[in-house]
Amino acid sequence: MPEPKLASIQLIAGLRPIPGADRIEAATVLGYVTVVKKGEFRPGDLCVWHEPDTVVPERPEYEFLRKQGFRLKVARFKGQVSQGLALPLGALGVTGDFKVGDDVTEQLGIRKYEKPLALSLAGKAKGGFPSWIVKTDEPNLRSYPEALAEFAGRRCVITQKIDGTSATYYRRAGQFGVCSRNLELLDDGESLFWRIARQFKIEEALATLDGDLALQGEAHGEKIQGNHLRVRGQAFAAFDLFDITAHRHLGPAELAAFCQRTGIPSVQPVWEGEFRFTLDELVALANRQEYAPGSPAEGIVIRPAEEARSQCLPSGRLSAKVLSEEYGLKYGE
Repeated sequence: MPEPKLASIQLIAGLRPIPGADRIEAATVLGYVTVVKKGEFRPGDLCVWHEPDTVVPERPEYEFLRKQGFRLKVARFKGQVSQGLALPLGALGVTGDFKVGDDVTEQLGIRKYEKPLALSLAGKAKGGFPSWIVKTDEPNLRSYPEALAEFAGRRCVITQKIDGTSATYYRRAGQFGVCSRNLELLDDGESLFWRIARQFKIEEALATLDGDLALQGEAHGEKIQGNHLRVRGQAFAAFDLFDITAHRHLGPAELAAFCQRTGIPSVQPVWEGEFRFTLDELVALANRQEYAPGSPAEGIVIRPAEEARSQCLPSGRLSAKVLSEEYGLKYGE
């Protein structure tokens, strides 16, 4: 899967005033609204777009981000929610014959923010993440608004996004393995991921299936990302079943049937039906999600009921997330 563009050349699609604000205005870039200095752009201008939840380098042009650790978080200015960062090309010394979509991630030294996990929970590494399993890295639909048309008219399932840490369990050629987002892990007796495997008998569950498969999901609970689901101990919610041999994901119905039969918890649908949403409606749906009263959920994940390919999303798989602005504002994400 190609790496996502964390910084790229994009178009200022529109500008509108912010009530009560004299020095700033709201700009539309891709599927986002971001706050910019008034008069800095005109509609149709190119900008250097920085994706939300990225970390910029410590250089003078980004000094205004020092207080937040040079990380781009969801913010609110004069009542306007702002995500990402749009700067003029000249402000960063970006020169050349650029066009919309050009990737400047490496040129600017932008990296993705990774939520930390206590080393005592992760356990010891056995090696890198297996190359024959697709990593769990859901693209943000607001970064690829053109993909909305690929969902349109399909029967889709929308689930609540669980706020935790990615876990992958596989059975291949009779061997069982456990992985975090980026590593395969040893069973050292301390690893959260291995404890979950034993708690939910995941090895035994995978052994009931024909072929080589991987179960992927979210580990969550106490000591994990603030435990916004307010779970006692640790828990797990499966969101993918991956056929290693065929190198393809199985559909939501196959995952649900497997989890129901084995008793493994899975993410739960919040909506099912023929997809007719606008991007604004999806953002509103994401913003309404809660794990508990007063505890906003991280967002939603949209998938077709039947697995499908995408020409727009970097993974090539038609599957995307929309993050909650309420979650980002409350928890500083």
